[in-house]
Amino acid sequence: MKSLQVITLIIFTLLIVNDYFPNLSLARSIPNDILLWVIFGLFIISFLFDRIKSANHKEKLKSQILSLIYFLSLLALLTILGGQSTAGITIDSPFLWLILLMSCLDIYSRWKKLKQEQT
Repeated sequence: MKSLQVITLIIFTLLIVNDYFPNLSLARSIPNDILLWVIFGLFIISFLFDRIKSANHKEKLKSQILSLIYFLSLLALLTILGGQSTAGITIDSPFLWLILLMSCLDIYSRWKKLKQEQT
């Protein structure tokens, strides 16, 4: 994974931990607004660099799958640890499953394109 992706995952992790456990000292030390602005900036930078640089489709696919697995594992772990989302980002949320379905369809589409390019 690229360093921007790792930084983005770390910041998303901090935001989700803050959401599940708002009484932790971590939640008080790093304001969510700052984290959201940093994610927005990283997204813009990543988008601009992605347009300029020709990317390896196989690496993008692996990165997307790993990010999805990481996100689901994080939500499951925080739920098992007794956390409760204040924003409604939970494993049983229909909105979350809709987004996951769309992500899986995108992964499948990318995988099919990759297979077609290889033949």
